[in-house]
Amino acid sequence: MTRIAVAVLVCGWGASAHVGSPDVFFEGAAGPYRVSVVVRPPAVIPGVAEVEVRCASSAIDRVLLTPVAMVGESAKHPPTADLALRDKSDPGYFTGSLWFMVTANWNVRVRMEGAAGKGELSVPVPAAAQRTMAMDRTLAGVLGLLCLILSVGVVSIVSAAVREAQVEPGGTPGPDRLLRSRRYAIGASVAVVTVLVLGRLWWSAEAGNYDRYIYKPLAMTPSVEGDSLRLRLTDPGWIRSRALDDFLPDHGHLMHLFVVRAPELDRVWHLHPERVESGEFRQALPALAAGEYRLFADVVHGNGFPETLTALLTIPATQAGRALEGDDSHGQASSFGPSAPLSGGHRLVWSNAGERLRARAPASFRFRVDDDKGKPVRDLELYMGMQGHAVFLKKDLTVFAHVHPGGTVPMAALALVAGPHSMHAMGEIPAEVSFPYGLPSPGEYRVFVQVKRSGSVETGMFDVSVPAE
Repeated sequence: MTRIAVAVLVCGWGASAHVGSPDVFFEGAAGPYRVSVVVRPPAVIPGVAEVEVRCASSAIDRVLLTPVAMVGESAKHPPTADLALRDKSDPGYFTGSLWFMVTANWNVRVRMEGAAGKGELSVPVPAAAQRTMAMDRTLAGVLGLLCLILSVGVVSIVSAAVREAQVEPGGTPGPDRLLRSRRYAIGASVAVVTVLVLGRLWWSAEAGNYDRYIYKPLAMTPSVEGDSLRLRLTDPGWIRSRALDDFLPDHGHLMHLFVVRAPELDRVWHLHPERVESGEFRQALPALAAGEYRLFADVVHGNGFPETLTALLTIPATQAGRALEGDDSHGQASSFGPSAPLSGGHRLVWSNAGERLRARAPASFRFRVDDDKGKPVRDLELYMGMQGHAVFLKKDLTVFAHVHPGGTVPMAALALVAGPHSMHAMGEIPAEVSFPYGLPSPGEYRVFVQVKRSGSVETGMFDVSVPAE
């Protein structure tokens, strides 16, 4: 589950840190149609979100897009749907744009109409102001010049009106008129300057209010107490409706915590701390060697809004730790090629490793589990209701995304609009799992892929490079 990330990229570590991906990727069924959706939320609110819809079938008559609030009274009164535009060269590809007027977790409804009938799916999209837009320098210069001309014009009009309004045609203003016009010109100048100063103060106040509206993630402070990891959450101040005790279970857990050894990025733990009170979680520590670890904690609020919390954990001395239990898992690697070794001579193979990747372009990352003879296995199991889990982590730690086979949308948010979603109805689990995602910026990434075999969770690690355009 990606966190607004976007977005959206890192502002530094500590209480103000924020990682995530700016875009939302989702794959699902809209009735009889298999659909891939990409939503690119705006960086400022209000703003326009860009939507891309790709359908496996080209027999589509039209695609309608509707932005609806996830919860609240407005969720019951959706606006009129917008018609997406069909690409001229690709009949199965549509694009559209939607206004997001407030910070919220939005539900983008995608309605498909075609030869096979009608279908609809919902895509939860978190939208929050990420930055303040700077004014274009050319526009600022033009507006400044116009303001100067207008100010000089106002003073000139006042001075001319006092000096010549009562002078007969062809006459010359007397000394008293000239003196009076100068006084009024000075008064008009003072008035204009006062208006400009007050306007500047008002604009600065509004800009300050908007700066407080810019997204600030929850802060997470870790501490080691005996053989336990304590995570304390605090709100640095953002929107009044955000709480520390309204988290929804996602795959059966209120928090998914990823612990990654840094800077090596060669060991990862996927843990699930328990909440002990509002804003506090605890986790039995696994065996950790002395060193530094980056923490990434995924939570989903009651309104479907997801967040990724980050922190730095320093272990001064090796911890013996406890054995992992339940859904907790661990993985490590010493090499990062197109395939990763698993237990029993099995391998996790990156099926489409040779495909060229572009920043922010949607891609399907496909991974297959082969046995010791190179044949696809038939003993995969669901891991927390999913065929697999993947984490995309940029090596400079500015991007973190927890992705499922359905995309970056957290299942807890999807359940609010589409009901419970899992893969429990599947028969035999396929040996290949794919993850729809678009890496948000050029650079080097490490991908952690988790699958479950014979009751044991196994992790493969891969390196991904996105070239600069």
